[in-house]
Amino acid sequence: MAGFFSRLFGGGSKVESSVPEKPDETYKDVEIRALPQADGGQWRVRGQLTKIIDGASVTRSFMRADVMNSKEEAAVASIGKAKLIIDQNGDMLWKGDDLDRPV
Repeated sequence: MAGFFSRLFGGGSKVESSVPEKPDETYKDVEIRALPQADGGQWRVRGQLTKIIDGASVTRSFMRADVMNSKEEAAVASIGKAKLIIDQNGDMLWKGDDLDRPV
């Protein structure tokens, strides 16, 4: 019963805190890490983008409303969304003082 209330009031999604050292893919000099997030029996599209700018590593994180039935499907979708974010934002993605702002 406690598990039901936990899911009902927001305890149903798990965020993996560890980020893999090796990227899943590199696209246009940007390292892409797919980080699917468990959410109520499904997997939410989530990831991280990292690029070296002027010698410093700059990271951007993203999470989308899209959910998939498996972690593998969510990982593939996360990489696709990452490429779309990179293509749509170009260099503006890496502007600003904040090192980890969501996109």
